Amino acid sequence: MIKLNVQEMACGGCVKSIKEAITAVDGSAEVNADLESGTVEVTSSAAPETVRQTIEEAGFPAQLA
Repeated sequence: MIKLNVQEMACGGCVKSIKEAITAVDGSAEVNADLESGTVEVTSSAAPETVRQTIEEAGFPAQLA
């Protein structure tokens, strides 16, 4: 599991954008986001750095936790 701290994730629309971006890279990825803590947990075969970059490209600054 890949855990990330994601900034500027403020609503369900943000979560949807992040999930869509990650599943475009790995269609079988599981994405769980917690708006309150600003964290995203991803189960994916993609490399952690790839997942982080994908979230950033979707417009959300992210750091591996």
